Amino acid sequence: MTATVDLLSLIERPPPLGGMGFRNRSGVTVAIWADGEPSDALVGRRIVHARTLRLPAPTALRTLRVRPGRGYHKCGSEDQWDAVTAIRLRALTGAGWTTLLDVADLPVPVDGSAPPVEFDLGGVETSAAVIEVRRSALDGPWTPWNLADDAFELLGDDPVAPTQGEARLRNAGVDLSGLPDGVSAEADRGEVRFATDRYAVGFSLGRAGFSFLAVDDEGHGRVDRDLLLHRPGVNLQGVMLHPVGGSSLVGPALRCRVDGEVRVTGATVTYDLTIPDAGQRLRLAWTMTPEGLELDATRTSGRAIEAWESALWQTALDPGVAATTTLGTVRRIGRTGLLDLPLLLHVPGHGSFHVTGDSTDAAWRSDADRGNGWLLGELKLGEEPTDRGTVVLAEGTFHARMSWRVTDTGVEAREEAPEPIARAIRRTALTGLSYRADTGTYSNNSVSIHCPMSMDTWSALAVRCGEVAPGIDTRAMLRDSLERWLDGGPGYASGTLRDGPVLRPAEDEYLISGVGTLLGLAEYLEGSDDAAWVDAYRPRLRAHLDALAARDLDGDGLIESPHRRGVSGEHDWSTNWYDVVSFGWKDAYVNALLFRTLRLLAVSLPRLGAGDLADGLTEWATRLQRAFLPAFHNPDTGWIAGWRSADGALHDHAFLAVNAIVATSGVLSPERERAVIAALWDEYQRCGAPDARWGLPNNLWSIPDADLTAPMQGFPHGFYLNGALSHSQSRHFVAALFRVGMAAEAESLLTPLCETLADGTAFGGSQTGVDWRYWDGATCGYEGQLTEQFGILAVALDRYGRDVPAPLRTARR
Repeated sequence: MTATVDLLSLIERPPPLGGMGFRNRSGVTVAIWADGEPSDALVGRRIVHARTLRLPAPTALRTLRVRPGRGYHKCGSEDQWDAVTAIRLRALTGAGWTTLLDVADLPVPVDGSAPPVEFDLGGVETSAAVIEVRRSALDGPWTPWNLADDAFELLGDDPVAPTQGEARLRNAGVDLSGLPDGVSAEADRGEVRFATDRYAVGFSLGRAGFSFLAVDDEGHGRVDRDLLLHRPGVNLQGVMLHPVGGSSLVGPALRCRVDGEVRVTGATVTYDLTIPDAGQRLRLAWTMTPEGLELDATRTSGRAIEAWESALWQTALDPGVAATTTLGTVRRIGRTGLLDLPLLLHVPGHGSFHVTGDSTDAAWRSDADRGNGWLLGELKLGEEPTDRGTVVLAEGTFHARMSWRVTDTGVEAREEAPEPIARAIRRTALTGLSYRADTGTYSNNSVSIHCPMSMDTWSALAVRCGEVAPGIDTRAMLRDSLERWLDGGPGYASGTLRDGPVLRPAEDEYLISGVGTLLGLAEYLEGSDDAAWVDAYRPRLRAHLDALAARDLDGDGLIESPHRRGVSGEHDWSTNWYDVVSFGWKDAYVNALLFRTLRLLAVSLPRLGAGDLADGLTEWATRLQRAFLPAFHNPDTGWIAGWRSADGALHDHAFLAVNAIVATSGVLSPERERAVIAALWDEYQRCGAPDARWGLPNNLWSIPDADLTAPMQGFPHGFYLNGALSHSQSRHFVAALFRVGMAAEAESLLTPLCETLADGTAFGGSQTGVDWRYWDGATCGYEGQLTEQFGILAVALDRYGRDVPAPLRTARR
């Protein structure tokens, strides 16, 4: 009798490398763009997640089990369970793709340990299946990766093992004579490597793919740091193909069933390949010039084939070296991450490649995998995405010429800018705009979670950067981020949280998420004349404004959180960006931002034909302003405290960013703004004025453990969010100094802050932990690169930027 196994948990035999090789899995989770149901009332498309079954040959499906699993990670205080409430199972049978299950009303279990629900599949034979989570209990139509990864067991007969095979290309000759001026080359150890002052690139002679890649946007020849991902038994570079219903033919490990040769003639590397089992022929000719790389590519397909994975040329980057981001126009179709050309491949601290093409048959797909620790860029030619997350390689011949040119960010400073500031603008103006095409939003960094609470930082940068290359507008990606949030897409501190049997918006706890997002929207609308876009999102905007107004629990104009009370000793998480500090109840940071938001929306919404949405906003701002000073002013210090807790206590630890946000919001009189910032500047000097090259502290005085969350207990002042130095949030204090007329003091901070952004020492690769430092400069952790670090560039651009972007006039759906 054939054994029954969970088909989704099978792992192929790895290479004999002591467990270090890549392990191909039969069950792979993917993200797919999908339409919402009519009842969802979505304006745009949503992202659902699915578990795919990838077998080399058909086997019998017996039972599908569906159980609760992890939900979207919305708060560091806990992981929440979620449940599948709508599911669709499609399988490839003799009749083509067939829907085996389509259930829209699965009951919500009482808790995360509930037993699974079972569906009898009757022994249908298949080699490929897609199990979509169409809805979940917490976030409705936007279903989480974690749940799709956890929720399913697919029991079936033990399948045959996939075919393995690792072929090497024939070397048809290497002749490095006749190189153009400015290009050098050498061949050694199975690769040929080319170098210029602005980039270096290596090509494998045994397999079609890059072996090395480096870039130097300043042309100083700093091209010795490899950006690519390299691991034993893993080859994620170059051509990739895994047909649906069969074994992977070209993949990460023991998968290179190709026939072909490589020839190097001067500065041109040519791969001529066939993939016989898929009827594919590829000719890839890469030519190196002093300015960049040129690719002449042809793909000929003898028949149309459907594929789980396909890339004409895949570039796998190591986010631990640099959290490379891909900026461009996302296509909301098929598996997420698809972009049109042109695009910018921005490598923080190194430079950028401007990738262009001459054919609409060419496209790019970007994907981030934090668990495996890689960033993928897939160059595609002649592929059509499907709603199953697969692609169809069309029959016929497809040709494109593409170029990768080393480029600056497209943002420049005026001539009078001090060199450290001009250099920071030139090199890092885009680094904070870490777009994730696979989720359709800006993010903490390109391999990290997206935090909608940072929308106002993204807007501060995007509206000042604008179009950075033809067809690449950072404001369009800001709009993508806004659309995702407006349509209910979850993020860190945003979406639905579970509190026992009760569900509530995360924005009721993280007040900043409801405010920072709308401030980002308000700043976006300042530079937009697209009334049609506002009208399309009118119901969503109304709902968010109403929810925000409902958070004024006592009618004084200030919003409060009843769940995060800010009481010393309760160790609540925060209501604002400083998530492990127990800001709560009435939060000065959030309410100052709210004041600015209300004032901006009261002007922009009527101008864009949505005056009804602005009704009452000016009056609300007036009530807030009237209540602000009595709630937060500390007469003992002369500045503003961080929060007033539900027990009436004032919590003041000499917060630089909080007071700066207050001063720049307009909620205080000009005289009060000056007094507050001058007093804090004096205290900053008295406390020792730590080296601003490494950032500014959130708080000048140590926060006691009673006002910190449990994970922060026992650490000294100067650790992480208890006063560590960071560029994150530094923009506010520098902007406040300029605002109140303390320009010399502001410049004394802006220049060193920009110096370490410009030379790349203030940030690093993902999870390198260099973005927060003790006051002596020693690192004390976190992401390594965080979007908020680069908000200071908005201040630099206001002071020294060359051009103000023209309005963004057209919206894309």
